[in-house]
Amino acid sequence: MTDHDHNGSPLSPREMVRAHAYPLLALVSSLSLVAMALLQIPTAVRNHRYNRCIDHQIALRSAVLPGQEGPGRLVYLKAVAHCEGR
Repeated sequence: MTDHDHNGSPLSPREMVRAHAYPLLALVSSLSLVAMALLQIPTAVRNHRYNRCIDHQIALRSAVLPGQEGPGRLVYLKAVAHCEGR
């Protein structure tokens, strides 16, 4: 069974490759995009947890030093050191 064009004549091998290459390439590119998106999930989760840790540590340390307007550089550096496990 061979593919035919709109006029009913059989397609040449080159035309058959062109007719089937686009759907195949579209499938491969779609699967690769889904795979790349799935591979980003662990990094996103880790960064989200790290940011929550930083926010929590800054809130704890700012509660100890109530006189400041912002967290200050030292408080931020201590929070980073704690969340990185140093």
